[in-house]
Amino acid sequence: MAKRKTEPRKNTPLAQKGGIIPAVAKVATEIRDLIEAARNHVSVAANLAMVNLYWNIGRIITQEMQKEEARAGYGERLVERLGSILSRDYGNGFSARNLWDMKRFFGEFQILQPLAAELGEATKRQMPSNKSLAGQILPIAPVTSSERIIIDFRKHFRLGWTHYRMLLSISDLMQRRFYFEQAASQHWSKREFRRQIDRGLFECVALSRDIPRLVAQEKQTGPAEIVRYEDIFKDPYVLDFLGLKGAYSEKDLEAAIVHNLEQFLTELGTDFCFIGRQYAMRIDEDDYFLDLLFYHRGLRCLVAIDLKIGTFTAADKGQMDLYLAWLKEHDWRPGENEPAGLILCTSARRQHVELLLRHGPHKMKVAEYLTHLPDKRLLEERLKMYGRLLKDRDFEHAKETDR
Repeated sequence: MAKRKTEPRKNTPLAQKGGIIPAVAKVATEIRDLIEAARNHVSVAANLAMVNLYWNIGRIITQEMQKEEARAGYGERLVERLGSILSRDYGNGFSARNLWDMKRFFGEFQILQPLAAELGEATKRQMPSNKSLAGQILPIAPVTSSERIIIDFRKHFRLGWTHYRMLLSISDLMQRRFYFEQAASQHWSKREFRRQIDRGLFECVALSRDIPRLVAQEKQTGPAEIVRYEDIFKDPYVLDFLGLKGAYSEKDLEAAIVHNLEQFLTELGTDFCFIGRQYAMRIDEDDYFLDLLFYHRGLRCLVAIDLKIGTFTAADKGQMDLYLAWLKEHDWRPGENEPAGLILCTSARRQHVELLLRHGPHKMKVAEYLTHLPDKRLLEERLKMYGRLLKDRDFEHAKETDR
């Protein structure tokens, strides 16, 4: 019997139609989607479980304190002893200091826990059911204060414990609500959340005379995850804690800032270190005195602050150039970036600022300051407008992406 002649196998590229590569690529894509979805599910589940756990710990501590509120010092002793026991068994995350934060968390926020049946299919794919949130969910206390912020896991599942701790550091309720909603709707990371607080987004929106322009700028710049010169300085600064009323001088303003230095540093943002006031500079036979001098650890540079009552002028810019040139000559150390300047004034005309600061040898920022906030109703209207315009912007962006 004659043997059948075997044709040699052709080296056909696998990527051709009917080959194995397209099938592998398709299957790999489906598996990647499953892996990413599972990782996201686990991350979200762990995130919500932690938030839910800490809120319930705060609830238990609060309720126990309320039972024995007549006993002086009972709450302090309770938390200290609990912190000692729990940190020994579960680590420093349950120290007395953190337990106090959990108690505050329960007092300032209210968690809603909707039934799984109420969740839409899209939400179910992104977040776990209530049963998986924290094992046995403890009973939920009723809302006891209209000032408590409502946490709905269907909308706020991206916010973790670090987000809430930053929110607890904000004492003003309106400001806290604003950052809470923006962090959830804009999907801010912890780092971006801190950046937005440091740059004073709330004050920018609440005091802006042109909200649409502010939203447009947000669209252009987008989130930044590194320390940038442009992100360090706010505009405006709210110095209502100084208690200045009526007519006051620049010396009064400076003295009030130094007297309330801790609050002023909080308003400036993180990483500012105070060096001195009336910083002396000798140039030829003339003596000059810089109002305030700081160092910024993130930027690694000196920051000169000049205080002005009135409208920003070209002379103010020239004076700051002189200060910065002197600092570069005499106080600039190896490894540091060039000194930067901040001119605080009661009025900064935009065209003057843009023209004068567009070209120059030094990094400089002009910002307005206010010694009191506008009417609360006006603030609320501006915050609502900002949120509405952001939603419109995101909707238009989604439409463009789908095209």
